[in-house]
Amino acid sequence: MSVGPNSIDDVPLTKVLAVFAMTAVTWSGCMVFPTSPLPRAHAVDADYQLIQEPDAGYAPIVGLIAGAARSVRMTMYELTDPAAVNALIDDHNRGVDTKVILDAAFHGRKTNADTFQQLSDAGVEVKWAPNGVIYHQKTITVDDATAAVGTGNLTPQYYSTSRDAWVLDRNPADVAAIAATFDTDFTTPPSGRAPDATPAPDLIWSPQARASFLQHIDQAVTSVDVTSEELKDRAVISALDKAARRGLQCRIVLTENPAWAKGVAEVSAAGCSVHQFPDTKTGLYMHEKILLTDNANLIIGSQNLSTTSLLENRELSLALDNGTAPGLVAAVEATFEADYAAAPAQ
Repeated sequence: MSVGPNSIDDVPLTKVLAVFAMTAVTWSGCMVFPTSPLPRAHAVDADYQLIQEPDAGYAPIVGLIAGAARSVRMTMYELTDPAAVNALIDDHNRGVDTKVILDAAFHGRKTNADTFQQLSDAGVEVKWAPNGVIYHQKTITVDDATAAVGTGNLTPQYYSTSRDAWVLDRNPADVAAIAATFDTDFTTPPSGRAPDATPAPDLIWSPQARASFLQHIDQAVTSVDVTSEELKDRAVISALDKAARRGLQCRIVLTENPAWAKGVAEVSAAGCSVHQFPDTKTGLYMHEKILLTDNANLIIGSQNLSTTSLLENRELSLALDNGTAPGLVAAVEATFEADYAAAPAQ
């Protein structure tokens, strides 16, 4: 794929390159970054750009944060990367309106505690998400112009082995809705449920995301391809069963885990072809979350195929297709094909 445009939003290329170079030198993880302006960004469309991990590294994401001129809004399940944290603090020190929401549920408060304290001590406006709701969303909205929507967390210990992706979204309707939802989440008093999100045609929000996933599967005509960390939601498993039994090509890529062995057995019996990577410390781990139907319609974002993720958490995925993002869809398909070929069949 060709390299992307020569700027990120209104940030000059020279500034972006300087940020990427600085990040590559000071990085705390174990990645080595290429020197191209947008390291191995696998697809660029009019409003959407794919950053495929672990191939690309996280310099483009940290560079986006560091290049903010007016505002940064971040919602993150896990944030432990010193480069990203320092970029947020630097933004604040430069007068950029910098706000952060960190997950507190599940193990989030423990994982994010040091980062929360560091940001708070530096004067960054950082808030805990409600204790009773898992905020599994991974988004970074910069200058009300670009929203990075991710499948992975900003945790360097997993950068080199985790299959993930980020989409740099410059669609004005998407960006406005993501920013508005952040503002609602940031200002609404805590409760046992995430506040209502601001809708937009290309956004799939949790809670209440299951219907969109089921609709994509049920409306598929020729094929359903899935990469997910989890496969546990009964309604999704049933929809995949039906898709396979009505003759669609159904392919799934996972990392082995007993927690979804039952689901794997069920969809396999229905005719889905499931390939699973072994769960090792050094091998590629499937953390990306995609649903691709008919090689044309894509859901990509933070939702796992679990009931909690689809119906209870705060999550966000993008719904894109060959009309809105043909290059991105093709690149995601190519990565899926490579992972499917590399993972052992069950």
